Amino acid sequence: MFKCEKGRKAICMMITALAAVFLCTAAVARDVKVMPGHTAKADSKEISCFAEPDSDGYAVLPPPPAFDSVSFMHDKAMYEEGLSLKGTERERQAALDAGRYYKLGSLSKAFGTDITPEKTPEIYALLHCVGKKISDHRVKNLYKRARPYVFYNAHTCLPDAENKLRNTSSYPSGHSMRGWSMSLILSEINPARKEAILRHGYEYGQSRVICGYHWQSDVDAGRLMAAIAVSAFHADPGFMKRLRKAKDEFAELVKNGKVRQQP
Repeated sequence: MFKCEKGRKAICMMITALAAVFLCTAAVARDVKVMPGHTAKADSKEISCFAEPDSDGYAVLPPPPAFDSVSFMHDKAMYEEGLSLKGTERERQAALDAGRYYKLGSLSKAFGTDITPEKTPEIYALLHCVGKKISDHRVKNLYKRARPYVFYNAHTCLPDAENKLRNTSSYPSGHSMRGWSMSLILSEINPARKEAILRHGYEYGQSRVICGYHWQSDVDAGRLMAAIAVSAFHADPGFMKRLRKAKDEFAELVKNGKVRQQP
């Protein structure tokens, strides 16, 4: 657990509370740098994005667990639990999750309506920008942690991606960070389905552990970074403008009977 410095106690307490609440509730795009004022391209449509958050979690994340720590024993136990699911429906779902970084099909199901550039352009644009504007690379480059399947010289539930990721850092989980960020934002847009949305975001992160691509502590750190980023986004006028448009679009969908409100 990180320590709050003097003068930052209030914001640290808020971040800690957010992380705790979000984790308890449980029970994606290439990183492309887009500077403020420029545009990101999605499905041949230009989308103007807001600025990156002024806090990315770098200052508050603890280092990954040491190999001789109790926390790393937990990481290993969770990896072994993932292995025990081999051949089950949960492993098959984890493989599907691992293969989609920024595709919104299953998240759309939890949200209650299809999230596409055609059907929900404002909601889609908001999530597109969130995916582009949060980054885990600063922390990844600092720790350069080996992924579980590399550590054990084993295979994952998605073998085709193993070579591509073999020399990349495991801590924190970028998939978990983006998936949790989008789930938090969508649960704000559609609070009637917040439990289903957040459950999906949580399980999406756990799929990284089941597949052997991330340690449990990588996923937990990704969720904390997501909470920090989303909190910072809410202080940005550009984000809030897009969020209001997304909420207005959603209200119109509800009015027209195009949202499934029951899980």
